[in-house]
Amino acid sequence: MKTLLLTLLLVPMMSFGQAPNYVPSNGLIGYWPFNGNANDESGNGNNGSVNNAALLTTDRYGNSNNAYYFDGTDNSDIDVPSSNDLNITNDITISFWIFSNSNSGEKHIIDRDLCGFNNDWRILQVNNSVHWSSGVSGSDQFVSVSLIANQWNFIVAKREGNLFTLTINDSFSSPSQMTLNNSSFGNNSIPIFFGDAVCNSPSQNNFLGKLDDIGIWNRALSQQEITDLFISCTLTSSIDSHTACGSYTAPDGQVYTSTGIYTAIIDNAAGCDSVITIDLTINPTPSAAVIQNGATLTATQTGATYEWVDCDDESIIVGEINQAFTPAVTGNYAVIVTIGDCFKKSECFLVDFTGIGELNNTPKQLIKIVDVLGRETPFKPNTPLLYIYSDGTVERIMIIEK
Repeated sequence: MKTLLLTLLLVPMMSFGQAPNYVPSNGLIGYWPFNGNANDESGNGNNGSVNNAALLTTDRYGNSNNAYYFDGTDNSDIDVPSSNDLNITNDITISFWIFSNSNSGEKHIIDRDLCGFNNDWRILQVNNSVHWSSGVSGSDQFVSVSLIANQWNFIVAKREGNLFTLTINDSFSSPSQMTLNNSSFGNNSIPIFFGDAVCNSPSQNNFLGKLDDIGIWNRALSQQEITDLFISCTLTSSIDSHTACGSYTAPDGQVYTSTGIYTAIIDNAAGCDSVITIDLTINPTPSAAVIQNGATLTATQTGATYEWVDCDDESIIVGEINQAFTPAVTGNYAVIVTIGDCFKKSECFLVDFTGIGELNNTPKQLIKIVDVLGRETPFKPNTPLLYIYSDGTVERIMIIEK
């Protein structure tokens, strides 16, 4: 019972996908993006059967396992069985991307050709051209476009009434075209082959190269719809949360200075719009203003944490974490002011003790005593004397004794 339940769950996942939003859904009867397999992602379940010589490869964006490579041998193809959804009698559009590895001979790309010249259709490569062909009146009639060598090419084959058109890349406004007095297609009972011919009598050559993003519609697409397919843009979206100090520069270059919800639109890896919703919190950047009063430096920002810095070697001064700081020696000093996760460093301030001696905490020592004439003398009471100390300071003292 568990095995049966697992099988039932796996079948929808393997059979049904979802085409990108740039792929027109109206009239879509099959879409094979080759995202790791040959499944139909139109929702109609027209999955392809891969023969061993058809191998997954890189697509036009360089993504691995997102296209199929066909090596030109008889076993290199993908077969899509006939179905009610693929019952196409008149109008049709077929689009695909192709990278050919050969420019000689006749090779089948997408085929639903009956043996003989009947009301059928096929797309094949003849030398360096792609042909959109239909059997009518005892012969195959076709329109063609020339492939651009050594690159991916986007091909759209279309029938609208009796008008058959074929375009390559962005040549939508100037298609190759022909008018046929064609009856309804009569090839709906046979499968569709990618990379090979359905009718193999006489033996037909298989395609050599890569195919990707094959789509089939039971109507003629508009020029705008074909343009959207060529551009292949899938809108992507995301939500990002950011916390910043003072300001935040969004991916589109916009600068924000206040908390809020913002939207940025940029190009994604495929060159299509990516919409980013930004949940932004802006915390204030603390002030790094400093007031210098003599040898004392004081940060004006209150309610913060402080780290005083020796600008001459960019080192943090250990233990100096108060709002005010008085250095002991001449030098350049700054403070890093922090509130929460935001911080700012002040400019550097020069504190210069040159000529007045360096401040220190060592007690000054008496060097000598001199009289008012500058003569060294021992202590004398009741006499004005000059006391000279080790830090260079001088005091005038007279001690009165009775």
